[in-house]
Amino acid sequence: MTEEYNPKQYLPTIDAILSVADLEKITVKKIRNALQELFGINLQPHKQDISDIIMERYFDLLEKRKNKVEPPPLSKEDIERQDALMASQLLKSTIRGPVTRGSGKATPRKPRAKKNAAGEKKRKAPNNGFNQALYLSQDLQNLFGVESLPRPQIVKQMWTYIKDNNLQNPNDRRQILCNDTLYKIFKKKTVGIFEMNKLLTSHIFKPDEIGDTKSVGELQAKPPPPPSSKPNGKKSADYVDEEDDDDDDDQELGDPDEDDSEESDEDAD
Repeated sequence: MTEEYNPKQYLPTIDAILSVADLEKITVKKIRNALQELFGINLQPHKQDISDIIMERYFDLLEKRKNKVEPPPLSKEDIERQDALMASQLLKSTIRGPVTRGSGKATPRKPRAKKNAAGEKKRKAPNNGFNQALYLSQDLQNLFGVESLPRPQIVKQMWTYIKDNNLQNPNDRRQILCNDTLYKIFKKKTVGIFEMNKLLTSHIFKPDEIGDTKSVGELQAKPPPPPSSKPNGKKSADYVDEEDDDDDDDQELGDPDEDDSEESDEDAD
């Protein structure tokens, strides 16, 4: 991996990945690994910077979808890179799941979705806990005006608040300038986009964390998790992030639970 670090060069590819990815499943680490493969560069020395950039593009995409802003057309080079990424994913899926001859078993058909009285198909809600309502700390309740929200709505409403109050640093849009309200939540005058997403987990509670003795209206933020410790040892020259034990950026974008991901990086590439 010899190419020089050039974050502006990666933006179209990051946008292309996010535009076709399931935003409920994609992670910062998976996007970073894809960039390493496509551009032939070791991004580990620039891990924090590129992670912040990915989160910034993620939030920008949410904002554009909310306002229905069409993304600019991709250049020929960007399309070729996107096609290369798709081809790589298809190749890996073919290698992992080859079709065997003589199995004698037909692929089972999925049952058709039932239609309601109006003739519309019923969409089955995904059973992955992603849309589960989570209880908010008192500070978040004061900000959003509700006691509970699904994690995607927490992120979206926080981002809407930041945009509406012009709290992005004009010189570095990845930095959030905390007003008095956000300072109560993050305990900092400035916070990075990626860091903000992690700090929010201290203000979010699953139903089984509440118990019968706590009042939902009086929930206080949990202590932030301790920083992950890195094992000693040398990395190979061609570093791949799957070897990294720091899984903070391997959460699904907006996933409240760091350890509940059921699919490994290898299976999710």
